[in-house]
Amino acid sequence: MSRLSLAALFLSLIPFLYIGCAPVTARPDVDPDLTAKEASIQKRMAVEGRMQKFWRLSEVSLPVLAHGVGLCGDRVTYYLGMDTNSIDNVPKEWRQAYKDALGLDERVKVTRVFAHTPAADAGFRAGDVILMINGEKVEAGDDAYEEFSSQLQEQLDTGETVSFWIERDGAPMTLNAIPAKRCDYAVLMSDDTVVNAYADGDSVVVTKGMMGYVESDDELALVVGHEMGHNVMGHISKKTGNRFIGAVLDGLLAGVTGVYTNNFANAAGMLYSQEFEQEADYMGVYFMERAGFDSTGAPNFWRRMGADNPYAISHATTHPTSAYRYLFLEQCSKEVKGKEREGKELLPNLEELHAASK
Repeated sequence: MSRLSLAALFLSLIPFLYIGCAPVTARPDVDPDLTAKEASIQKRMAVEGRMQKFWRLSEVSLPVLAHGVGLCGDRVTYYLGMDTNSIDNVPKEWRQAYKDALGLDERVKVTRVFAHTPAADAGFRAGDVILMINGEKVEAGDDAYEEFSSQLQEQLDTGETVSFWIERDGAPMTLNAIPAKRCDYAVLMSDDTVVNAYADGDSVVVTKGMMGYVESDDELALVVGHEMGHNVMGHISKKTGNRFIGAVLDGLLAGVTGVYTNNFANAAGMLYSQEFEQEADYMGVYFMERAGFDSTGAPNFWRRMGADNPYAISHATTHPTSAYRYLFLEQCSKEVKGKEREGKELLPNLEELHAASK
């Protein structure tokens, strides 16, 4: 049989293939309008759930950043302690969901005021519409939020009292807020469901998966404090420097052998990795205790981590074993608790830590 005949035969069978695969059950029809309505409900729920997690992260991280100023060197800025937003700052396909969940529109609104912050002391409330900052109008519409953020940061950088003209329940009023200092590192939440958190030298990122894993605000403060430890100790830049040296060696070897690998770069990037993690754990306990969180139960975080990841109990990779971290955090907690009882300032003994890690 020719190829042309085979092709004709195949085409003639296509209708029968579709018939053979067709569903045979009588199913109820779903109204497309109801499907669209359900989609909007689920989007609103997604926004509400995400914002609750992000606000919880902020409630914990703000005191860590504010009370950690003494550990952050010259990386210090000013803050007020309220979450704000406008609809232009939201992806278009999610704008209706944010309108439904948070009441956002084209104006800049306060969506959350965090406890024990300058914004709370000034009397801000969720739903307040910000109209002016120090006599300068806050515009609505496209790019409203970006322009507002620049306006506000410019005023905050002075460290002086910021005067706001706001609208609340349709009535205008004035609020005055005195900015306070905090460590100049952003704490962000990613939508990744993996249980993880990391630092990049300028920010701390906590995944949605980690937000679901931590059992208490104390544990969350430990996680944020740990990543802050990486930032303030300069671990990211040190690792980058180590990788650069390794890459140079890879290049020299390639010049001799004609084959380039990342072996030296990868190995150099892991130099002192466990020591860096130990430093971050140590600094994390100080960050959380200075912020008023209790480190007594902090070691249990790593006991649970070990139970959920059995390989890490006895096998050290770039991180110490979970068994070691449990015991190490116990000692760290005892150290800071002892200083608290003695009325000493909670400052880490970095020289002793470096000597112990050699």
